[in-house]
Amino acid sequence: MDWDNLKVALAVSRTGSLTQAAQMLGIDQSTAGRRLSALEGDLGVILFVRSKTGFALTDAGEAAITQAVEVERRIDRLVDAVRPPEGGPVGIVRLLGNAWTLDRLAATVMAPFLDANPGLDLRIITLTPRARTRGEASLSLWFEVEPRESEFAIKLGQVPYAVYRSREAAAEGLGWVAVHDEDAMRPSIAGAHKRLRSREAPLRMTATDAGIMLSAVREGVGQALLPMCLAEGDARLVRVQEGAPEFARTLHLHAHPDTVEAQRIQATIRWLRESFKTVFQPPEAATPPPAQPRCAPARPLA
Repeated sequence: MDWDNLKVALAVSRTGSLTQAAQMLGIDQSTAGRRLSALEGDLGVILFVRSKTGFALTDAGEAAITQAVEVERRIDRLVDAVRPPEGGPVGIVRLLGNAWTLDRLAATVMAPFLDANPGLDLRIITLTPRARTRGEASLSLWFEVEPRESEFAIKLGQVPYAVYRSREAAAEGLGWVAVHDEDAMRPSIAGAHKRLRSREAPLRMTATDAGIMLSAVREGVGQALLPMCLAEGDARLVRVQEGAPEFARTLHLHAHPDTVEAQRIQATIRWLRESFKTVFQPPEAATPPPAQPRCAPARPLA
């Protein structure tokens, strides 16, 4: 039995889609389809029911995937056991999240981490929280997203936000740039914008990513509630009101349970935890930001 074929079945079970499974494995869809068919031929059973809505495991498929997960864990443990300790962790780590959080990591602490761990292949994927973790050594960073029962999740910390405008823009009559309010999984940031914006102030633009909002504010489109780690050091921006942050969001780290014990995952988790303050809090922050004021707080993680 070919392990590459089993990897396709695992990826399909985790994504529910042959197309997404192929993307996750870095192969084309036709190759993924052939490997899955070859595996079903070797086993003499149908593992998935195909439909327009995706791939669903059969009873035989459930049994096969349970065993395939154990094979995957054993391979991870084998690699970790035989690799010299001085060689460090090795393998692929997929890191999912909002574009601005991953860009912030890349711009601040990613290079030293990869220099210290040359055996790692860090793959950055910008997706919505609905994607969660997708298996095979996946980690994800999300705000206000509760873990599923099978997920391992920890709270990294709070990210403070404040209102900023362009230094060159007149404060009077300035409109707002706000978060696009279509994702029901993270309503608190949109609610904070509504609370801070007066009825007289026009809404000039909405966006789903803080990096895009930052660029718009910098060019004078309007004022916005932005992560202080992005805006505080920008010479073209000025904070509208001094004092405590107007808002704070809790950033959670989610890990796929099948691979959370792998050395490469543990090393990446340590890096993210140790780097949190450097990456997501403003340089001058001496104390943790306050809890979300006048807004419904995110529910604590188990």
